[in-house]
Amino acid sequence: MLANGDVFAGYVIDRQLGRGGMGSVYLAKHPRLPRMTALKLLNREMFFDKEVRARFEREADLVARLDHPNIVTVYDRGLEDEQLWISMQYIDGIDAASVDPQKLPPERAVQIIAETASALDYAHGMGVMHRDVKPANILLARSTGGRGERVYLTDFGIARLRDDTGHLTQTGTFTATLAYASPEQLTGADLDHRSDQYSLACSLYWLLTGSGPFTSTNPAGVIQGHLQSPPPSLSAARPELPPTLDAVLAKAMAKRPDDRFTSCTEFAEAAKQALTSPSSPAIPLAVPPPTMVNPSYQSGPYNSGANQYPSTAAPQSYAGGAPAQPYASNVQGQPYASGVQGQPYAGGAPGQQYASGFQQGPGDGQQQPYGGTLGYTTPVGQPYGGGTPGGYTQPTSYPQPMAQVQQAPRPPKSNTGLIVAICIGLVVLIGVVIGVVALAGSGGGGGTDPTAAGTSTQTTVAPVPATADSISKEFPQLVPASTSEEVGYHDAKCWETDSSYTPSPDDGEPDFGKWAWQWRCYGGNNNDDPFYRIYAYASAADVESVVKGLPATSEKSTDANGGQTYTNYTWDSDGPKMVTVFTNHPERAQYLMYTDGIVGTIDEMLTWWKSAPLN
Repeated sequence: MLANGDVFAGYVIDRQLGRGGMGSVYLAKHPRLPRMTALKLLNREMFFDKEVRARFEREADLVARLDHPNIVTVYDRGLEDEQLWISMQYIDGIDAASVDPQKLPPERAVQIIAETASALDYAHGMGVMHRDVKPANILLARSTGGRGERVYLTDFGIARLRDDTGHLTQTGTFTATLAYASPEQLTGADLDHRSDQYSLACSLYWLLTGSGPFTSTNPAGVIQGHLQSPPPSLSAARPELPPTLDAVLAKAMAKRPDDRFTSCTEFAEAAKQALTSPSSPAIPLAVPPPTMVNPSYQSGPYNSGANQYPSTAAPQSYAGGAPAQPYASNVQGQPYASGVQGQPYAGGAPGQQYASGFQQGPGDGQQQPYGGTLGYTTPVGQPYGGGTPGGYTQPTSYPQPMAQVQQAPRPPKSNTGLIVAICIGLVVLIGVVIGVVALAGSGGGGGTDPTAAGTSTQTTVAPVPATADSISKEFPQLVPASTSEEVGYHDAKCWETDSSYTPSPDDGEPDFGKWAWQWRCYGGNNNDDPFYRIYAYASAADVESVVKGLPATSEKSTDANGGQTYTNYTWDSDGPKMVTVFTNHPERAQYLMYTDGIVGTIDEMLTWWKSAPLN
């Protein structure tokens, strides 16, 4: 722990603002400029894996380019004494987790969510997900200079580092994040911007009630709530809130991302409308009934313990820090079912609102473990109302039986055309036979056709050894020339491994099947390049199996690189991803390339790929 007057990376420490599972935050004087900054020091043990660190740094660089009035500005980052640090804008105020929800006007709570939603939509448009939206990461600046209170969202991307390093259950941070985790985070499914929307809706629930939407004495109960239970009723906890707000929250917290709002701002606007015009529906369509996502987890006693990092914040509280991994490692997600029961008849009644089933007492203004209040029972959603059969229209006429239809006599058929066609066909056939015999006779008595042999050579090649050296030989400009070297394209750092060591999969990556060897490269072009890998397989059939297992959302395209065309499969899951198959190149049939943009867009990743030296 640093003390007043200590110097770290040139910054002079004033005092500690807060501490959490990811590290500590200090108020510090900038080494060159006359201003105070919030200096975040991330724990040393999180950076043993250089590839994980490079992944984090790549996203941190993009976060530093985010320019939005509701996002805390990142000034600088670096590595000092084997510890990564980030210098950020200092916000003089408190975080939203420190407010008393019972004293916070609902209109102000919704406004805080609306400004946070604006920040999230901007970041999503830049290809950055937050992954850890919660009240502790929403900062409320004090009113100064005639300006009202301002809302800031902080700690973009830090949750990725926690996820990648496997820090799943750190005391005091796991519980704080679990209360706001989306179903897809808990099941390890593909993530996109709608995961942040779910967490934002959970944050609104906390700001209005003082507890998370799902509460339990152990994490398994909270997980079960996120995966299986409809959101509890806000109006049951606070009768003065309009029931229309329940419908808005239910849509933003739908189990299936496809059933949520298209953006965070759309959710916030619907919440505003529900408060200002409670008599008019904020959502034109009925919210579908809850989809049950049945996890397989071990439910048992859990001792959360006391937070080992209590907040020491003065005016500004970063005590929440960046929490631990929201994904529960023992939860196996099931594929979402649609959960929508279609009406077979016109005129069906719209779906009923969810029954809350919750009796909630007044909150004490403090965040409780796993959402606060204990002992709630799991609410059950009301089924959709059934429709009534529509009217039946009697047909005015029916087709008559064939026997009763009077048909006119047909004229006799003529066979003249058929005879002519047969004669022409015989003449053509005789000519083809004569030509084939003449061509065979000119071959010099049994010589082979080099063209035919060449075609066979192009479609059938001898298998190559699935080793690091064979990858280096086939892609000499992309990966190191030998296993004793470590530098790849654009000075990327590369390392190789066989299947005896399987690196932990990153978020959003597919199953690469029975690979035999791989080169992994990262940090190229000062970490501006995407990460990439080349896999070698024992057979082309193994490569085909990987392609068949790619996400259903992947889009297939044919793209050119170095005068050659290859097949790419792209999708966006926690950042742009791409698998390249070397179609129509049998000598590369046993290889597969994987590109992970980490951040940004698919188009940006594809632009890099087209310029990479694959040939």
